[in-house]
Amino acid sequence: MINRSLAIAALVAVAPANALAQQNLPRPVEVQSLRELDAWSVSALSRAEGALSADLWTRSDPNLLATAFERLPTIYQSPSAQALARRVLFSGGDAPRGDAITAARMRFDALARMGAADQLATMAAGSNSSLSDPVIAQFAAQAELARGRRSEACARGRGANFGDPPPALLLRLRAYCAAAAGDRAAADLALSLARTNAAEDAWFAGAVAAAGGAAPARPPAARYENALTTQLSLAGNLRPGANPLADVSTLSLVALARSEATQQPVRAQATALAYRRGALTAAETRTILRATPATITTGLPVIAGALRQVDAAPGSIEAATAIATVLRQAGVAAEFEAAARFFQADIAALQTAPDHAAALMFARASLITGDVAVSQRLVASARAAGVDEAALAPLDLALAVLSNSVDATVVQRRIDRGASQPRSAARDLAILAGLGVQLEGAAQSALLRNTPQGGVQGDAGALVALAGAVERRAVGEGALLAIVASSEAGPARLDAESLERIIRSLRALGLEADARRIAVEAILAGQPS
Repeated sequence: MINRSLAIAALVAVAPANALAQQNLPRPVEVQSLRELDAWSVSALSRAEGALSADLWTRSDPNLLATAFERLPTIYQSPSAQALARRVLFSGGDAPRGDAITAARMRFDALARMGAADQLATMAAGSNSSLSDPVIAQFAAQAELARGRRSEACARGRGANFGDPPPALLLRLRAYCAAAAGDRAAADLALSLARTNAAEDAWFAGAVAAAGGAAPARPPAARYENALTTQLSLAGNLRPGANPLADVSTLSLVALARSEATQQPVRAQATALAYRRGALTAAETRTILRATPATITTGLPVIAGALRQVDAAPGSIEAATAIATVLRQAGVAAEFEAAARFFQADIAALQTAPDHAAALMFARASLITGDVAVSQRLVASARAAGVDEAALAPLDLALAVLSNSVDATVVQRRIDRGASQPRSAARDLAILAGLGVQLEGAAQSALLRNTPQGGVQGDAGALVALAGAVERRAVGEGALLAIVASSEAGPARLDAESLERIIRSLRALGLEADARRIAVEAILAGQPS
């Protein structure tokens, strides 16, 4: 599906020229008006970028969708689950039948919790009718604040229908907008209205005064729990307290990362954390971290220190050691994938690894980012360096899955090399079964003899609902339920049966690439504890 939000913008831009051209046409032309975009049809992806089909919501009940949106993670521990969530949340289509306003609000809520500031702002701007809704307007305003676009955020607050009682955030937004613009009278009036509606507190009044140039004798400490308090703290030059990034929303992290007014090393820390949560690209993250003054040497995230070493001696053994240190310290799959993506080009350019463990990690990093050609080279390099074949077995299998080249030889090799850990090998065979690989003979016997190793059961209710979505070909709903069924820890922590059901369901819905991404992540993660 084309990005219809962008298409509408382009159409508006050229409308005057088109009107003039039509006056000179030799014969009449038929003109059809485009349907106004709404909270469901707006999209932040084009078909070429992976957007789902326009009917992704039409076979679903809006109440079920609202619940599924609400249950999506706030912080994703699985890169494959987050990639699927972004794909489905960024895709626009026809609205589900029935009263779908609550579900639409929850869709924007999920985008805000994810920290997708740019996409949320684009989608909200493409659906002007939705911005009159006070709930969606709040999400849109927060997204614009995270992007550092105060005028757009203030416009979102002014354009919303306040309702009764008016939302606290919109009242506070008006006070901030007036104070930042230097209109103290309007700021005081907005604070008075907020006080009348129990939407004002002592911190907010002090922060608004500071932002308006009249800081109290003892200014409050900065607060970053949402994008509004973050921008208000920055406007008032409020100093952060201890542990300033504890319990901070992802949109707040984006705001801190993108603002040059953020104090160091808080800005570097916020940038690394926003990137880890998938809210910033690797390119933008590297640019921001490289702007950190060289005099800042303490309190930096480990990825920032490693970047300095990589920049100082690209392709060197010192750079390889620094990258390996970051990968080794990654505690969960999402952290490892983020580090792998951050240093993807640097890893591809390395000529050597400091040790066997690092060689194995570099090969694994290239696989998790989906780089088939580099993965083939790095797996071969690790093998040539003498890395144990048992350790390489999951990487070989992941490479075959990634390149869609699994055959009987690949299956038998996984069984043979997994002889010392047969239950772990059986888990990988179950994953292959979910991908539609025909398991015969020795493979079936291996599954029967060895119960697949470990893992937790997926959410039972979500798995049952997922089966129903598959039967109805409800693609958007099925994608959401697959994420919910995976639990917060992600698919790599699931038992083999749950994992196989999710992978098979995604393939039945036509989400083959997403199913393979989940399979690769689970194979590389190894047996769950």
